[in-house]
Amino acid sequence: MRRIVGKSLIALVAAVGLVLTAACGANTGTSGAGGRGRPAIASPEPFSTDPAMLGAQSIFDLDPKLEGEVGTVLIGPALDVGGVTEVPLQSPYMGSVLSGVCGTRRGNGVYGSAFGQRREWEASGLRIQQFAAVWGVDSAADAVAQIRGRLGCGTYQDREGSHRVLGERELSILSGLDDQLMFCEVLNEKDPDGPTHFCAVLLARGMLASRIETRADTAERAEQVTRELAVSAAQRLTAVS
Repeated sequence: MRRIVGKSLIALVAAVGLVLTAACGANTGTSGAGGRGRPAIASPEPFSTDPAMLGAQSIFDLDPKLEGEVGTVLIGPALDVGGVTEVPLQSPYMGSVLSGVCGTRRGNGVYGSAFGQRREWEASGLRIQQFAAVWGVDSAADAVAQIRGRLGCGTYQDREGSHRVLGERELSILSGLDDQLMFCEVLNEKDPDGPTHFCAVLLARGMLASRIETRADTAERAEQVTRELAVSAAQRLTAVS
């Protein structure tokens, strides 16, 4: 019995010794094969929480009056577009990036909104959304410039399906803005029911930005409606900022 216990104790001590040796080797970054050293694997950098990197600014750093101005930037509720009616929403409030084109999402370096609000309208073969918000990292124009720089992706996928970016579209200069951008896409070109045509216009003045997005059954209608509503959206934006 004593002999069995002694052997068990020796085995236990040997096992502990092996574990400690392995741990020490891992800490020094050395290999057990011939004593040759190997570099330790560095852990990846943690996800940044720096507001400048996140493209976000604390709402406590923003002028409180900006929150009240966002709602006045929204056009409507009635639109001078034939056949459209306002879509009831559970809440008008939302947070977003200025555009999801080319897979743009919240994250390091992508500007996100504060105090965002939206409205939506629809008719046969047509869907319109306006989104307005505060962009407080530097200015709303920086958010527009960021999206302009992402338009060259060509194609991308998201929950709506397959997108092909058609590129920037010429838009008459709208008075009083710091920046403006219009671009179009085509969605799900191989859909048996036909593709969806999409256009967006992004407008910036001061810390506020306004976005109009139009989805239509023809490219011509998507562009026409977006251009028409851009004028009204720009007038609202310049009136309050």
